[in-house]
Amino acid sequence: MMVADELIFFFLFILFNFIFFFFFFFIYIFLFLFLLFLLILFFFFLFILFNFNFFFFF
Repeated sequence: MMVADELIFFFLFILFNFIFFFFFFFIYIFLFLFLLFLLILFFFFLFILFNFNFFFFF
């Protein structure tokens, strides 16, 4: 009975490790995509601002 309980706790430990690993893995992927999206928006707004500045200069 003790061996079975230890095996059950061992499998639960592995299961929770996989759950937390995938959870944080997806969190880091979404954070990376969100930062990439913000960077693209930032360069897009810079491009628009420089276009308007050149337009106003000419």
